[in-house]
Amino acid sequence: MKEFQPQRGFGTLILEDGRELPFDISVSWKRELPAGTRCLATLAVRPTGLRVVLLQPEPPPGITLEEGIAQFHAWGLLTEWDARMCRERLPSLPLRSTTELTGGRPRPAGPPPTELSPDDAAVLLLDYYGEGLSARARADRSFFMPSADTHSRYAKALGEGLLVLIGEPGFLTLKLKSAHTGVIVDRSGQKHDVRVGHGDTVVLVVNRLLEAAGSPGRLYQKKLFGTPWLTFREESRQPTGVVAALLT
Repeated sequence: MKEFQPQRGFGTLILEDGRELPFDISVSWKRELPAGTRCLATLAVRPTGLRVVLLQPEPPPGITLEEGIAQFHAWGLLTEWDARMCRERLPSLPLRSTTELTGGRPRPAGPPPTELSPDDAAVLLLDYYGEGLSARARADRSFFMPSADTHSRYAKALGEGLLVLIGEPGFLTLKLKSAHTGVIVDRSGQKHDVRVGHGDTVVLVVNRLLEAAGSPGRLYQKKLFGTPWLTFREESRQPTGVVAALLT
């Protein structure tokens, strides 16, 4: 990593052959990457040249399904399902990557997986919580952004979801300025410009407001199937293993 400016949403990566490549915050595994960080990058060929389409750390070691579900339980997620239930459900869920935008593919015939991959963990989260502010999402303070047909509905859903996660109705308001940018107004009336499209800078601003307010809680985010999934937890409860691989 050469440089990274999360407040602007862009960074620069130096490839092994010395070329420098810009990337967008929405495809980064982490929202804050210090200079010198070494990462794996998946590249796509565009008419204008190479572009980073996914930036992530070295892949986590394999973890059994039992260990992975225990990690989710320790972090207050998937609490109504045990490893046996998850193993039974996985064969019926689509085979899809956490970077896929649509669809999914049928799983090949065979026994249920014995290890829990980030992709399988993601489909379990989506199956368990559904989209939007479901009863389970409200109870566990986890929120998978619904597919919205307009930018205004997306911003409205994101703003409502943040307030539910944080648990303080008057903590902030989120309004659009354009199709992809907006402004957060905190309870003191101060305005903060954000990029609304994928919620990336929204999370950065909200966490800074929470820190300034002395709140122990923080937002965590990961794009599942091209759509943000957010959860709110006390800062002292850091995720590990496959859970950490799904979040930023």
